[in-house]
Amino acid sequence: MKTSVIRHRVADFLKGHPPFDVLSEQDLLNLAGSGRVKFHESEEYLFHQSDPKGNVVWIIQQGRVEVYEDSGAGEQLHDVLEEGDLLGLDRYAGDGSFLYSARTATDVIVYGVPADLFDSLVLRYPLVKHFLSAHVSLSGVFGFGRNSWLDAEPPSLEFMRARLTSLSINAAPSEVVSKVISARNSVVAILDENGRPVHLATPIELCAGSATAGVYTSPPALSGPLTTRAAVRAMLHAGSEELAITSGGTLDDPLEATLTASELALFCGHNPVRLIQSIRQAGSTTELVPLLRLAESLALAALAQPGDVEDCCRIGTAVVSALAEACIRLATDAGSSASPPVPYCWTLIGAAARGEIIRPRRPFVVLIYDDSAASLAPPDVAAFDDLAFRTAAFIDACNLPAQTWPDGLPSCIALSDWQCLYQEMIRHPLSHSLYLRREFFDSRFLSGDLSIYRKVQEDIAVQLSSHAMTVPLLANDTLSHLPPLTFYQGLVLDLDGAQRTSFDITASTVAPIADAARVFSLATERLTSAGTLERLKGAALDFPDGQAVLRAAADAFRTALYYRALAGNPRIEPSKLGKFDQRVLKTAFSSIQNLLEFTTNTLIPGA
Repeated sequence: MKTSVIRHRVADFLKGHPPFDVLSEQDLLNLAGSGRVKFHESEEYLFHQSDPKGNVVWIIQQGRVEVYEDSGAGEQLHDVLEEGDLLGLDRYAGDGSFLYSARTATDVIVYGVPADLFDSLVLRYPLVKHFLSAHVSLSGVFGFGRNSWLDAEPPSLEFMRARLTSLSINAAPSEVVSKVISARNSVVAILDENGRPVHLATPIELCAGSATAGVYTSPPALSGPLTTRAAVRAMLHAGSEELAITSGGTLDDPLEATLTASELALFCGHNPVRLIQSIRQAGSTTELVPLLRLAESLALAALAQPGDVEDCCRIGTAVVSALAEACIRLATDAGSSASPPVPYCWTLIGAAARGEIIRPRRPFVVLIYDDSAASLAPPDVAAFDDLAFRTAAFIDACNLPAQTWPDGLPSCIALSDWQCLYQEMIRHPLSHSLYLRREFFDSRFLSGDLSIYRKVQEDIAVQLSSHAMTVPLLANDTLSHLPPLTFYQGLVLDLDGAQRTSFDITASTVAPIADAARVFSLATERLTSAGTLERLKGAALDFPDGQAVLRAAADAFRTALYYRALAGNPRIEPSKLGKFDQRVLKTAFSSIQNLLEFTTNTLIPGA
């Protein structure tokens, strides 16, 4: 009787802590009855780094355990564990030997269960497996208790075929008009003699007269089996509400069906392409504000797991870009005169340029005009300044969350001055605030004359190649913001031992990864993309020895953006997070530390 009572008490304890909270009652009782309780005094080693794996997995029932890494220069604190945390999981990583040492910091009671029994649970419970995987890697981790509309079942190929309307490229304009009017999805596929899609005619084109005039544009194409996620990606990339579904996924293959954003929305409940177009075409900020709220809801509804971050960023960044374009158009229309007859372009700077926006926030937009043009006159400069000012006013009127404007970033600048600003930062990084202006290297062309933007990028590459100290300085500066060490009893523990109730996930988690990725892109002069994840992929190609570290950093970045977007602000309180979420973030912190070490060791001479 006494043994039965103890087993039930242990089972009650276990089911209060993940991953045991997903087990059946019988499995909990079997697990509780198979183990043993052990007491350890303070300052006692439970195991040492590199010891062979044991045959027991331990759960801390009471007390504090500190985990250390021996790097050869002495032990360094790696983690702090408390009630409900697990020990002995190193058996599932590497060669199975212990990666760290574990030492008690107080008197500790642990409960040990046979590893083979625990292994059987891992095989039978996917959530247990993923909880354990999160201790080692964030790749593919799920179990966040949310569903994304991006994973909704799309319309079947049979459904799309049943709604297909097509015509030969030789069809008369009147027949095109008639077919578009009668088509159930308002789209008519124009096919060549081999049945390949040449164009998708729509009512909007009929109004513009382009379809009946034989002006055809190639549609984006996908192949089956179709997924909602893939269809949304293709539509966003092409800026099109219509897709051609072909046998091989290219326009060189025969057409099988067509899919519109409206049809897709019938199945997934959302139409991001139409919403983005509505934002881009808005006629006032009164119209923009509610559309931006809808865009935020749409993006958050798509965010179920860290793996959804890239698709949600595609949506969120497209929303912010459309907002910027709308405000530029509104500002231009509100001007008292036509735009100056001098080449110019609009450029995004910072997070919007990196493509890291999920919830809409204020974009940093810069107008760059070509001051080498002989036709440029003082009134033209004033007109550019006025246009930039009006654009900023329209953006501000949308009441998006405020961001700190990067130090020294102009809203309007001459091309030569913009080039000079980069030159001075690279040539004299300390006196020209290179670190504070590092986001200037995160830029993306928005609209206008592309050649002006390319001139700036080309000049940056020239300056970087002739000033070798820029990259090491920025690599060293990645250490300015470090992630927390761990969580303990609902508090944030820093590397210096400080304890806090919350931490800034942008400053201590997102920014260090973005900073390191930027340095690698500058070191190899990969300037075509400002996206952090794209930069990390490029770095993995350029520095193959660090592929594992860089991929883990990419997973940590997705994780950080996921939690930041859900929180709605950068401050995260671990006391409000469950054990699983804390475990995921702790693994992210470790991946960031490894990234920063690899960055400084690789890019700083003699480090």
